[in-house]
Amino acid sequence: MTDDVQHEFGLTPRPVPETLDEAKSQIADLQSELEKALFESGVLRLQLDMLSSTDTLTGMPNLNGIAQALEKAAARADRSGEPFGLMSIEIPVLEKLREEDPDEHEDAVRHAGAMITACLRRLDTVGRLEEGAFLVVLPMLGPEGVKAVTQRSERLLLQTPVAVGEEALRLTPAFTIVLSNPDGPNEPHRMLKELTAAMPRSRPGSPVILHTKTSVD
Repeated sequence: MTDDVQHEFGLTPRPVPETLDEAKSQIADLQSELEKALFESGVLRLQLDMLSSTDTLTGMPNLNGIAQALEKAAARADRSGEPFGLMSIEIPVLEKLREEDPDEHEDAVRHAGAMITACLRRLDTVGRLEEGAFLVVLPMLGPEGVKAVTQRSERLLLQTPVAVGEEALRLTPAFTIVLSNPDGPNEPHRMLKELTAAMPRSRPGSPVILHTKTSVD
């Protein structure tokens, strides 16, 4: 190895071992350094994965993180028939607040995300979709459980307004839910597409509930 290459990569030349014991010692040192480098590389990859799937404002999963949770739920459904759902919770007042007061908007988004997470189960994955909307992956959710989920979420959000100056801002939600197909296969990208296409039809107090289609394309 040339001196230029050693300098470029920050390598320290090692003396040529003169005995078998010295050679074994150098090999042990190199193995230890390699293990350390592999560990540090693994930590960096984990940190990168976390950053790529986390919303920087709230610390909740972003769309990429939600897609990962949705893929796991779909895989379980295709293996065992376990039902699941994908739900959006839109809070229009958050979008309006973003235009009027960006600083207050950020606090309101964090507040809304915390309230939504608090009223759902630990096995549910709550993430942020965009300025005024959240996404939730709901394992083990069938049609009979939809009403309870939406009513519980709506009740807690309305009971816990966010303070904006001297005003208490009511977080009135609108729900859209896509339920898994018991006959499968359940394709996460299709479910996300069906959900986002239906969201504009959703109104407070009138959830839009869909059953995902079986893909043939």
